[in-house]
Amino acid sequence: MLRWRPVAVTLAIVLLAGCGGGSRSTSGGGTGGTGGTGGTGGTGGTGSGGGVGGAACTTPPVTINHTTSGQNPNPNQLVFLSKSAYPQAVCNDGTQGAYVLRAGQGSGVNRWVISLEGGSDCYDNTSCSSRAAGSPKLVSTAPFASDPSLAPGMGGLLSSTPTTNPDFYDANEVQIIYCSSDDWSGAKAGAGTFNASDDTTWNFQGRAILDAAIADLKANHGLNSATEVMLTGQSAGGLGVYVNTNDVAKLVPTSARFVSYSDAAFYDEVNVFNPGVAAPYDDPSQAPAQDSTKGVGIVLWNGTGDAACAALATTNAEQLGCYNSQQLLAANGTITLPMLVSEAQQDQAQLSSNGVTAFAGNLTSQEQAYIQYFAANMRAGLATTNGNVSIFSPDVLVHVEATDPTLFVQSQTFPSGQITLQQVVGAWYKAPCTVQRDIAN
Repeated sequence: MLRWRPVAVTLAIVLLAGCGGGSRSTSGGGTGGTGGTGGTGGTGGTGSGGGVGGAACTTPPVTINHTTSGQNPNPNQLVFLSKSAYPQAVCNDGTQGAYVLRAGQGSGVNRWVISLEGGSDCYDNTSCSSRAAGSPKLVSTAPFASDPSLAPGMGGLLSSTPTTNPDFYDANEVQIIYCSSDDWSGAKAGAGTFNASDDTTWNFQGRAILDAAIADLKANHGLNSATEVMLTGQSAGGLGVYVNTNDVAKLVPTSARFVSYSDAAFYDEVNVFNPGVAAPYDDPSQAPAQDSTKGVGIVLWNGTGDAACAALATTNAEQLGCYNSQQLLAANGTITLPMLVSEAQQDQAQLSSNGVTAFAGNLTSQEQAYIQYFAANMRAGLATTNGNVSIFSPDVLVHVEATDPTLFVQSQTFPSGQITLQQVVGAWYKAPCTVQRDIAN
């Protein structure tokens, strides 16, 4: 039986656990071993063996050489998907799906980084109409058609500058625009003319947009000649990586080396914050916000999670479990390909969804206790992932790191010393079967 909520982890609370300290382990992937314990308050981390269980990792190491220096001069191109060629690949309002592409150069011409943009989701008429009113660029590509300069930027891991992005600055970099509001998982056509106040008229076609973008890149931009492909995504795009990685592995050229990297989407199963209940202020009567909203959303979107998991799901509850990163990456989970997960232990977006919103230096003692409980549970969840999963998890209050030009290169504190996400991504990419687990505590 597939489950959405894993077995609860009991943890003690330390009110002021800082971001210094933690664990790092390195091992060959896929060899089993015992993952680290979640710990008590601030004592989580990892053990030897690089996680628990998992299929043997067979992805070969790679050497990255550069035949050009200096910033990649190729411009960012805004590409709209043809409605005639890809009729289902449309945004919520029926406008064409689109992506931003910067072509590679030199030795990077056959290396590809394909990124899924993030931006939360909507799950019912109220949340969707509010999204359309407040964030029109998340439901339509019309603003980009009118003004291409509004298209998503390419920072951090997508940067063209070697000082920021020394491993991938000369690779083909793609940012697929997120305008489906369905965590890249929907397959539903709207009925009639789009009306922002009527969710029955909304299209939820995240899967079709992703599939069409890959097909278009193969047909028109050289992806069919790729020798290396990395699928990545941030926030809702990071969840898109979890639910699509097994499918995308089959869509890229069969001869290409394929790996996946998800940023800011590892879900922490902690109940909603309530200062009126006993410490750790985790309200057992109020399940995690995403449990209820995602369950409603997948019905609205006609959404499916990871394909291998979804094939076994017979109920909505089981289908919901196919979005659960802890379940998908468990020792007996359905994602066994080598993957890197970066996740701030104090994920600001998840905390906000769960009711902690006073982040500007005004946290109460109850909020501080809840945040540390949240962080300890995050460490515990990360430690359960299978032996092919590498982890970068600083104990900091942020959300997306990979495409943030500052956070991508900012040193974080682990027991082994200071290390940046940029360094971790590069080292993992070159040898993903050598599992790296940087988990602060």
